[in-house]
Amino acid sequence: MTDKYTKNQEIIYIVLMILLLTHRKFWSENPALLLAICILIGSSSYLFWPSPLNLLFPALWALYLIAVGSWPLIILLVASIFYCTFLYPKVPTGTTGYFSITSLQPYQSPFQKGLLYKGAIFIDGQKVPCHVHHSSINPPKANCDYILEGALVETAPYNYLFKAKKWTPIKRTWSFAQYRFQLKERLRLFLEEKLQRPKTAIFLGSLLTGDVQDRALRFEFSRLGLQHILAVSGFHFAILIAFCSFFLSYIFSNRWKIIVLLLAIHAYFFFVGPLPAVQRSWLIATLYLTGKLISRHSSALNLLGVALLIELILDPLISSNLGFQLSFTSCFGLLLLSPHLNFQIQQSPNGLSNASCHIYLISNFWRKAFSLTLAVNLALLPLLLTHFHKFPLLSILYNLFFPFLVSIAMFILLISLIVHLFSPPIAAIFFQIVDLFTSQILELSTYPPIALDYSIHTPSFPGWIIPFYLFALFCLTNRLHSGNISGFYGDRSSVG
Repeated sequence: MTDKYTKNQEIIYIVLMILLLTHRKFWSENPALLLAICILIGSSSYLFWPSPLNLLFPALWALYLIAVGSWPLIILLVASIFYCTFLYPKVPTGTTGYFSITSLQPYQSPFQKGLLYKGAIFIDGQKVPCHVHHSSINPPKANCDYILEGALVETAPYNYLFKAKKWTPIKRTWSFAQYRFQLKERLRLFLEEKLQRPKTAIFLGSLLTGDVQDRALRFEFSRLGLQHILAVSGFHFAILIAFCSFFLSYIFSNRWKIIVLLLAIHAYFFFVGPLPAVQRSWLIATLYLTGKLISRHSSALNLLGVALLIELILDPLISSNLGFQLSFTSCFGLLLLSPHLNFQIQQSPNGLSNASCHIYLISNFWRKAFSLTLAVNLALLPLLLTHFHKFPLLSILYNLFFPFLVSIAMFILLISLIVHLFSPPIAAIFFQIVDLFTSQILELSTYPPIALDYSIHTPSFPGWIIPFYLFALFCLTNRLHSGNISGFYGDRSSVG
């Protein structure tokens, strides 16, 4: 009995040592991600978690850092807490503040329409996120900063609504928000003029601008778990880069093509605005293209860590933003889980006939699409249940094909806009094609199959489960990531 117990202890010890070695190898390959997670845990625990969870998560992570041999990063973990203490020493309570506007967008409630000003307000020497509502009658221009007088209402921890009674513009200040808003409105009006179907124009305008004004459209996409398509994210930046890269390859050399791509994504970033998900996509795209320009390559997870690190240093409060959470968690699932779900799909088997190869390639495409969808949904599941208390099962089905169809619609729309600059009559044909094609896509979202329209509902889902759940997913996939998957990618690169 004693021998058996000792043998079990040895097996457990060997398994733990193997896990620790694979974890150490993973973090040595992705050091930026480890740094970013340390800052994320330290800052978010101090700012948003109640006691004792605000102490539990940093303590557990410190023990983990010791186990994987990265104990010096405990200093960074503690430093992030002091950093937040310095930035946000107390809750602001004043009635007058300095408001710096970052974005302006229309909003629609069940009772009225108006404008929503988003930005940061400085009260009592402290900067916090803030938004201000204003009616559409004589709204103040968002081209400068303001001194606001009124009442400050806390809508969430470190997030405020300011009920402004008086707006006083500050001279010699400037904001791009007003011009961005006007550009978006002009684009919407242009699409309404060129496209015959109003819903198509609203949908495509929302895709390009990231502002979803139509409540019915937002409801239809949320019911199917397709909200990420309406919000500008990496999906939109990938389409823009793919579109520009395809045509620029015929005009410029590889170096100049990358430079033009960098200019294009910077222009699109300033057009859309500094939303958390947009910032993440813009940072990763910029880092990736810059790496290609200087012939320095890094792993996707490390690029994700650099983007996370930059956003948290600039604004630790951003970790409470839902768009930030969904964006980085979905990337985590996509980059960490999908390779394992897709591991068996390596290359076409030898000895197949042409017809069999075509069938295999088609099935291979759908299997890969399913692995990507499943990976993202597995990572997002507890987050969706916490914030929305439901998970639509149709999202797994629709995410297999709907993003692909939307990417085609965006490609045709971008071609239409480019052709319109040179020949409006020819562009009218492309606008008709994208109008018809997009309307058929929207029919799929408006009338989903009722027999499959089911959701997982929960009245409440504790948020403290999310960190443990994500860490468990990481532990389950890390062994493959350090072994089999690296070999898999090596095989693919050698074949290419």
